Amino acid sequence: MDRQLTILKRDARGRVRSTAEARAEAVAEYRRSGLSASAFAKMAGISKNTFWNWLHSQGLTQKRGPSPTKSNSHAPVRFMQVTAQAAPAPALLVRLPGGAIVEVADERQAVLAARLVQSLA
Repeated sequence: MDRQLTILKRDARGRVRSTAEARAEAVAEYRRSGLSASAFAKMAGISKNTFWNWLHSQGLTQKRGPSPTKSNSHAPVRFMQVTAQAAPAPALLVRLPGGAIVEVADERQAVLAARLVQSLA
């Protein structure tokens, strides 16, 4: 693919002057490049803010909300003391030969544990 290098023209104040087609082509090239917007703008010789405006005009940016540290609209963080209670001891521990342990925490599981021990015997 043969691409043509375009020299961006600047006015007396150093601002890039370009047509809508040239801006659209620059944005399309940026999307193909895989670079970050700031890296592409630097490579192309365009101000980051100018390039961001070009992206924004094509709907390719999202407006950021205020940062959480600067916003006073959120309620202050409040802490509550939480204490952990020890888990109740299991109703039954069955130690099997070879070191395996079956823990029965509910009476209804006792029948299943008994069947397991019988099948292993």
